[in-house]
Amino acid sequence: MCNALDDQEDHSKRKNFLIKYVGDCLGTLLKTFKAPFLPLFDELLPYLMPMWGKDRTDEEKRIAICIFDDVAEHCGDAAVKLLFTGLACVQSMVELHLDHMLAALSRLDVVIRRPDALHPDNVMAYDNAVSALGKILQVHRDSINVAQVILVFLYRIYQINMFLTQWRTKKFFAWGAYEVFNHIFKGCGWIVPAWLNCLPIKGDLIEAKVMHDQLCSMVERSDGELLGLNHQYLPKIVGVFADVLSVGKDLASEETATRMINLLRQLQQTLPPSAMASTLSSLQPQQLALQSVLSS
Repeated sequence: MCNALDDQEDHSKRKNFLIKYVGDCLGTLLKTFKAPFLPLFDELLPYLMPMWGKDRTDEEKRIAICIFDDVAEHCGDAAVKLLFTGLACVQSMVELHLDHMLAALSRLDVVIRRPDALHPDNVMAYDNAVSALGKILQVHRDSINVAQVILVFLYRIYQINMFLTQWRTKKFFAWGAYEVFNHIFKGCGWIVPAWLNCLPIKGDLIEAKVMHDQLCSMVERSDGELLGLNHQYLPKIVGVFADVLSVGKDLASEETATRMINLLRQLQQTLPPSAMASTLSSLQPQQLALQSVLSS
């Protein structure tokens, strides 16, 4: 059984590599030859169109959109016919990837931003909303990136602005979520800092342990969106670790707490002393016990 799963995973990786390679090759050809390449590209459409199918992976769909994005970018007016072919497929993907995603993010945003979100009557709902946001990041980040690529594609073919305007009005303003649309257009980079800013969570102790373990995993793999440009979010991360460790076992399992301490010691060894000193200086008084942990 395990061998069969391993073979399936290897096949999936090889397939994704091949599809990405084909996408890169077509992108290079379109960039190099531009509109004169379109007749040959038109012959390849029967092989490309199945990549939009509902049974295809997010990665296949993303590459398909990227290919049409290259057509829009490099072939200008000569590509209008092909772009409308691509648009017919994109429209269903927009519905699939954005409708539910934006509805979920909009509702979570309402709960998290409530002025009284941390009131004892609301804190469990707040913690669960933060946890849901974290799980969206963990499970659906590829789908969010697909949404970004879709919107970039739509931007490229701005000649069809009537479609975008009408769809935006019906869908986004119905939720009052046009701001979320703008965020997703920039990618999912805004979601990670927003989630991080809500940590630590202290009401729902089960979800707290799950989220703080997830934070550890993201730091361990040096998640770029979590750390931020020039490690700008590092003080917040260290502050969350300090808060969690100061409480004891309630907010993190013993294993997670050990991982946090090890990560902090790694940071202490790898970061320039001035950077670590600056980070520690930003801690609140109740977090200063962290310094004794690091020195032990």
